[in-house]
Amino acid sequence: MNQVLWKYRYHLLFGGIFIVYFLNMFIDVMEVDAAQYSVISMEMSWTKSFLQVYEHGKDYLDKPPLLFWTTAVSYMAFGISNFSYKLPSVLVTLLGIYSTFRFARLYYSKEIALAASLILASTQALFLITNDVRTDSMLLGLTMFSVWQLAAYLQTRKSVHFILLAFGIAGAMMSKGPLILVILAAAFGTEFLLKRQWKNIFNPRWILLLIIVGILLSPMCYGLYTQFDLHPEKTVYGLEGPSGLRFFFWTQSFGRITGENYWSNDSRYFFFTHSILWDFQPWIFFFIPALFVKVRNLIRNIVQKVRLQGEFITIGGFILIFVALSLSHYKLPHYIFVVFPFVAILTANFIFQFSDSLREKLAKYHFGFMQLFWIAAILILSIIFPIKSVILPLTLSGLFILSWMAFRALKNHPERILFPAILVAIGFNLVMSTHFYPELLSFQSSSVVGKEIRKKSLDVSLYAYESHSIHFSARDFITTWDTRELLDAKKGSLVFTNEAGYIEIEERRGASVVKKYPSHRATLLTLPFLLEWSRESQLEYEYLLRLK
Repeated sequence: MNQVLWKYRYHLLFGGIFIVYFLNMFIDVMEVDAAQYSVISMEMSWTKSFLQVYEHGKDYLDKPPLLFWTTAVSYMAFGISNFSYKLPSVLVTLLGIYSTFRFARLYYSKEIALAASLILASTQALFLITNDVRTDSMLLGLTMFSVWQLAAYLQTRKSVHFILLAFGIAGAMMSKGPLILVILAAAFGTEFLLKRQWKNIFNPRWILLLIIVGILLSPMCYGLYTQFDLHPEKTVYGLEGPSGLRFFFWTQSFGRITGENYWSNDSRYFFFTHSILWDFQPWIFFFIPALFVKVRNLIRNIVQKVRLQGEFITIGGFILIFVALSLSHYKLPHYIFVVFPFVAILTANFIFQFSDSLREKLAKYHFGFMQLFWIAAILILSIIFPIKSVILPLTLSGLFILSWMAFRALKNHPERILFPAILVAIGFNLVMSTHFYPELLSFQSSSVVGKEIRKKSLDVSLYAYESHSIHFSARDFITTWDTRELLDAKKGSLVFTNEAGYIEIEERRGASVVKKYPSHRATLLTLPFLLEWSRESQLEYEYLLRLK
């Protein structure tokens, strides 16, 4: 039995991670971005307007359409649900994990390549983006697929890799704009310059590549041109007569650095330095020294004029893109996830370079640190959202025992660091996917009332209230009233609103409370909200009212 478990150890670890991904796909979509994208895709599946994108019938100009296209097709195939919304993005994320393995295998041993893909798959970042699905899931997967295909083409010169590279670049551009081109230029440009591979830099086939990519982008470009560029009279998000093509190729991405983009949250330059400390858990304490050693060795070799060996795609791709994204005027933690495959490869290679004595010492320290995740899981199940079922605690107990067994059994081997940490990551995120997020999203009242509208076929209107998830959960667009429509509404009509709307309705015509819903933004967590005994003071309330 032990021999069978050992033989299939990587299959079992990947299987455990993918089970958590699968469970994440059934969790309610979260406000704001994921809920908005789910509704846009829902509208597209109804209208079949694939080339021109609309939100509630209004022009939409922000994200490229690939997420909406694939999700709309998923809706048409499997019905509208949380699962079908997340399915295409999760599949592309899996492609990114596989591409990480295949790329790493071109330059490293099979063990390092497997470790890199496991490290990437078990980061908090990937557990998050298989739950709170945005455009970054597809961007990560298609970017790493493109990196793999370009590296494979450079080694083999096979046309199949060249063609697949074009598809990967086009897909990544239709996920989140031209950032993929910058990433490839930074990653492979670093490799070419350091190794003085001038022929690769000035290869005329790159022009052919861009032509193929342009052809693949033509449907999207046609849609943008006909929706916006042909209509200079339009005003979208306060932009007078915006060019859809310019917005896509420049403003949406590079405009965040130049300041042309209207999005700005005044985040500091070191924003990603802080956010990565959690997002790359449980491996961040290996990545930081891995980055330092890689840069130190590179500088030393350049100064000593030593012929450079190995690959520098990962270090160039990470550092240059990290700096570029840090210069943006608008940052969110998930923006940096696209370079995490590079981070995972650097980390895996570093772990396999330790001497046996140093590895044993570091394995003990890291295993001790991993126990904090078990403590966090216990706190979630006992204090934050107390659990009554014993199934999840028993499952966690089994994973806890397995992590200790793996730590004790694996001596003088990199897997002594890898396997216990991955088991801990699986256990912790199993708590998050099956208990924490479902409980947390019970306070996303827009989803709760949307489900009730759908199940009970209620005729409800909204007043002074904005939400995407209520439409998605209701599987319909809920009518929004203005003040005149509220005053003219029939007696007994149902309306859903927030606290301010409730007060206004009471003043203008009166209403009785049908149901009161506790509400809290899922992405804005505070300690007082997480603590059960102080949560009530952090809640707002939203109301389903019957007009008098």
